Amino acid sequence: MKTYLSLKNEHQRALPEEFQHDDVRYTEGLVEQFLGEFTRDGDVVFDPFMGYGTTLVVAERLNRVAFGVEFEERRWRYVQTILQNPERALHGDSTKLASMKLPDFDFSITSPPYMGRHHKENPFTAYSTVGEGYGKYLETMRQIYHQLNAKLKPSGRAVIEVSNLKHEDGTLTTLAWDIATEISKVLRFQGEIVVTWDDGYGYGYDHSYCLVFAKM
Repeated sequence: MKTYLSLKNEHQRALPEEFQHDDVRYTEGLVEQFLGEFTRDGDVVFDPFMGYGTTLVVAERLNRVAFGVEFEERRWRYVQTILQNPERALHGDSTKLASMKLPDFDFSITSPPYMGRHHKENPFTAYSTVGEGYGKYLETMRQIYHQLNAKLKPSGRAVIEVSNLKHEDGTLTTLAWDIATEISKVLRFQGEIVVTWDDGYGYGYDHSYCLVFAKM
């Protein structure tokens, strides 16, 4: 696969009005690119931070078997209404993947909940509780992907789409690079694919990174 992609930052389906203020989805086109490269018909695809279900919708359309987990109940209920197999969209806490009834999977792709160095809320509870700081956030990401590694098939790949964060006060959180470093402790880092977005990305950038990992 190329290490540089240029995509349009546009969605094929609109969210219901109640969610439009919080539209942080990656695009269907991004998922299509990676499923085309790393999977084939019948493969099992998993998204540990399902959000509004983009990964699962695209995977089903491409004849993959799609599973996902979402913490926020309203998002989970919405995703169930747009899937062919809603029972594969799970309402739960991805920090507890090991306790969930999930099949082994061939491929995982997600964009994780973001956190800046100075942020207080816990991203893993949909920002509904106070967290324990940026270091704990990275540690929790590592723990999630340690559990994910146990379910990843030997030839499988895991992709994390993420950017660094520029803050209004001029500071920077190297989120993408920090996640790459942390997850590399439990999965084998194979490199990054830079994605430029024609209509901009956000967080002070017009590009993001897709970090590619293999089973440890």
